[in-house]
Amino acid sequence: MPKKYIYATLIFIAVCLVFVSALTFALGRESEGSEEVYSQKLAKDSYCALVTGRDRVSGLCDVMMLVSFDPSNSRICVLQIPRDTYALYGDGSYRKINGAQHALGEDGLCELLEESLGVRIDGYISLDLSGFRELVDLIGGVEIELDRPIKYSDPEQDLRIDLESGRQTLDGKQAEMFVRYRSGYKRGDLDRLDAQKKFLAALFASLGQKVSFSNAYELLQLALEYVDTDINPALCAALGLEALGVGADQLWFCTLPGEDIVSRKSGASFYVMSKSPTQRLLSEYFGAEGDLDEKGMFLNGDDRDFREIYQKDSKIEMISAQEIEKTKKD
Repeated sequence: MPKKYIYATLIFIAVCLVFVSALTFALGRESEGSEEVYSQKLAKDSYCALVTGRDRVSGLCDVMMLVSFDPSNSRICVLQIPRDTYALYGDGSYRKINGAQHALGEDGLCELLEESLGVRIDGYISLDLSGFRELVDLIGGVEIELDRPIKYSDPEQDLRIDLESGRQTLDGKQAEMFVRYRSGYKRGDLDRLDAQKKFLAALFASLGQKVSFSNAYELLQLALEYVDTDINPALCAALGLEALGVGADQLWFCTLPGEDIVSRKSGASFYVMSKSPTQRLLSEYFGAEGDLDEKGMFLNGDDRDFREIYQKDSKIEMISAQEIEKTKKD
């Protein structure tokens, strides 16, 4: 693959398909016909990929998001799906969606989301999160500003988080601390998703200076060890050429509309999707068609509390990388 396409592939994946509780990943294999794929891609309105970050030991999915890239409008939208999202899959029981990839496989998970959300998914990228530290270190770290210290210790997980406040460049170990931290947040995992948006925006702001020809091949070699995908690398390179022109004001983040809830029956914590705002969001930014969740895969109608959240309407909350950066500076 020509150097310009390898570089573009790295940029596209780092910007569009960057993992939320990990850093950027790169992929690439020798492939021919990049120009042809590039021309074909520009003829389509948008491209949507499912991006997941999996834990190799548990097999559970700590990161799940849909990434939509619209080349004609130079717009990228990232939809974070909370790992505790309530869903029906596998043996016909409702449970947290973070086990769906392990139960169904990547193709099965794509089919589940396509059927229930009405979104066309063109491919998947599944990342083993154990490669996170190495990837961050290879690009020289990520500069970010913390408004308060982050400290946490869990000997059972061999996890110790200790970050001071202020502007700093996080190395791989520190970056992992930041994206994993959630115990001190009022809303737990939801606030952690917001922190990960901040991390993504910081990465986007400095990416052009961090990825270069000098480290491109090292990133590729490392990524191949930790990434599974069914996406043609030539297609990624083609899209990457277009993604280079996306500004921070057109890189949008959102979390699946809904609310946290604790089941009265089991005592387990879940995240329940709100149907109406989700349908509007997916229709406007992800090209969804038809009625959302016709089979009720995200609702157990027997639970009144869950049903109220599912039927609740709310405002769609979208935030751009530019807005995140501005908020951080203010």
